[in-house]
Parts: sequence; C-alpha cells; structure tokens
Amino acid sequence: MAAGGPGAAGAARVSSGRELGCVPEVAAALGAVARQGFDFLAAPLFHPRHRREFGLSPARDRPGPQTRSDLLLNGRGEWGAPPPQAMLQELDFGAYLGLPAFLLPLRGAHSPNLARVLSAHLHSGHHSAAVSTGRDWDILGGTGRGWHNFRTLCDYNKRVGVALEVGPDLPSGAALERWLGEPLRAALLPTSLFLTNKRGFPVLSRPHQRLLGRLLKLEVQVVLWGAPHHGGKPLGAYLQYLEHLGQSRPPPSAYELFARGYEDYLQSPLQPLMDNLESQTYEVFEKDPIKYSQYQQAIYKCLLDRVPEEEKDSNVQVVLVLGAGRGPLVNATLRAARQAARRVRVYAVEKNPNAVVT
Repeated sequence: MAAGGPGAAGAARVSSGRELGCVPEVAAALGAVARQGFDFLAAPLFHPRHRREFGLSPARDRPGPQTRSDLLLNGRGEWGAPPPQAMLQELDFGAYLGLPAFLLPLRGAHSPNLARVLSAHLHSGHHSAAVSTGRDWDILGGTGRGWHNFRTLCDYNKRVGVALEVGPDLPSGAALERWLGEPLRAALLPTSLFLTNKRGFPVLSRPHQRLLGRLLKLEVQVVLWGAPHHGGKPLGAYLQYLEHLGQSRPPPSAYELFARGYEDYLQSPLQPLMDNLESQTYEVFEKDPIKYSQYQQAIYKCLLDRVPEEEKDSNVQVVLVLGAGRGPLVNATLRAARQAARRVRVYAVEKNPNAVVT
C-alpha cells in the first residue's frame, strides 16, 4: 500500500491522511481527499483482486493459485517464490512514482520472506521510506515480538518504522511505553473508534485522547480509515477534532525542540580526555534542563550543610570544577552560592584552551 498526497502538513498542524481500500481513479481520489482537508492518501498500488503471474508457461497449463503481493510472504513452501516477485514489482513501481512511504502489513510474529524482500528493495538504491504495520495488537502492540523479529531481519534499517493501528482496547501501560520508544511513523485510526458527544460530533475516549496526544508529540502522522459513523457528519468533523487535539497539546520545551529529529539516533561516544570537544558539542550538553538544575540544587544543599548561619560571612568554601567546559557548572555553583547566601571560591579546571576562552 502506498502513501502519497498533495503536500506535507505544516509544523503547526496535525499531518493527517485518508486510507482507502480501493481507488479506481487515483487523480480523482487525491482531489477528493485534498478537498476534505487531508494531507495525503494511503491506497493499494494495485487492485486488491488483481493477480499477476510470473511463470513461463501459459496459465491454463499450470496448477495452483495465481499471484498477489500479500500471499504467503510470512511463510515458506513451493508457493513462496512468486509472491516476493510481485512485492518487488510493487515496491519498484512505488519508487518509480516517487512515493514517500509504503504500508506493509505484518500478518504474524514471523515474516522472514517479507523482511528479505523489503531488505532487497532498500539496498537496491531506491530511496522510498518503508513503514511496517500490524492490524492486531497481538502481533505488534502486545509483546512486540513480531515487530522486533521483523526489524532485526531488516538489520534495523532507519527507513523501516512502525504504523500502529489504534483499536478500542488499548494494551497495558508498560506496552504503550515500550512502543513510544520505537520509531513510530503513523497511527491508523478507524472511524468506528470515535464516540459521539452531546452535540453529535465524533470524539475519542479519554485514554485514546492521552495516547494520541503522546503520539502527536512525536510528530506521528494520523491515517483515518472507514466511513463516517456519527449522525451524517462529514469526514471534516473528524479532522476538526484531530486538529483540536493537536492544538490542545502543551508547547514543547526548549530541550524537546533542540532534540527534535534525533530521538531514534544513537550518538557516537565522546572522548573528552583524548579530544578537545567542539563548541557545538558543548551546546548540545548544555541544553539538558535537568542536569545543571540538579547540580545547582546539590551544591546549594551542600553549602547549607557545611556552613552554619552564623559563619556565612566568614566561612569561604572552595569549589573545584574539574572539566568545566564553557562554564555551565561554574555558573550553577555561583547561583547556588547566591541562593544559599554563602561565600565560595571557585576554581575551574579545563584542558581545552578553546573552551576556556568561551
């Protein structure tokens, strides 16, 4: 299934798309979803009932089923060869069209053939993003074993992410927390998931609101599927509600803004004893809002503990900051001294001569 559309959503909006099971005319469907307010369309690349053949002999001379891209990709056997060819054909066609993403449903805890086909496509030079999705929490959202196996077989490719379908019954809090740490790309919301409020408009339950709020915080795209079920309200009513949830989110902190886009990347280990760090590296570490406030609080309590009130004007405490960098710990020490009304003498020790200047 391919995902594409007229344009990407702005940063202040919820990026939303419409999933359709069958699209006879792509241009007409794209125009329709754009007029409804959606940003993109998710639809099958080929008709769901279209079957292709990859044998050399005429079809009437061969026994067995014909080929579709989603047949037996999670199994193995004599009919395991044709479906990967169909899947590769669809992936290559999607890359030819320049589609930004594919939705590939995982149908079991073990999908080695699907992982093999997808890995072959990802290493062939095409640059389309791939998104894997499961239609059942028992496959993806429950234990996570199916997704873990699939991602491992794909060698943890950064272009392979998760699109989770949100159902009426949410898994445990621990399972949700685990999934929030995965490379989430999209959330699939069926219209049947929405409730009806007193005014007849579609709304989500409180647990689903909280979940969607956390997903939107990760800039996950929302894909809506299914027909309207709420008193004849158009699909625009669902989008308005999603926009309302997006605008109700608390603004991101300075640290979240700075770290945005790097949530799923491992950072190279630093060796400050061997190398002189760059100013940008110091900038990254100094964006941590917790570290230096906790240091300041610790020094504040230490000064109160070591210097009694009657000695605060005469007792001078010596503080050594080893590895001072650009001085954030020195500043935290001075702020703590002012907060405690105690006198300190600070020595900053730093091997990087460039950091001392700044």
